Amino acid sequence: MILNMSFKHIEPQESVKRYATTKSEKLKKFFRGKISVTWNFTKEKQDWIAHCHLVGNRMDYFSETAAPDLYSSIDLVIDKINKQVKRHKEIVKNHLHRGEHTAESSNDSVSE
Repeated sequence: MILNMSFKHIEPQESVKRYATTKSEKLKKFFRGKISVTWNFTKEKQDWIAHCHLVGNRMDYFSETAAPDLYSSIDLVIDKINKQVKRHKEIVKNHLHRGEHTAESSNDSVSE
């Protein structure tokens, strides 16, 4: 796993780096092969913004959240990416995109 982190308007903190690294490690279970995770942390007004871009084997996910605490914004980002990955895995596994097409064509033949 390739992990990149950048900090804007704040000083780099080892505790934040460790926390984001451990949370990113949990995403490895969804991917085979190399994955690249890029984190951007920003402080704007009263909010901490965590931005995560995950690129894997033919997959590309992105999430960004703002929260009053940096650690909670990291948690929210990871939750959003988990939902995206699970939704994509269900579509691929169940072939939902093919099922919708066949259902429409069968309805057309019934109405004729």
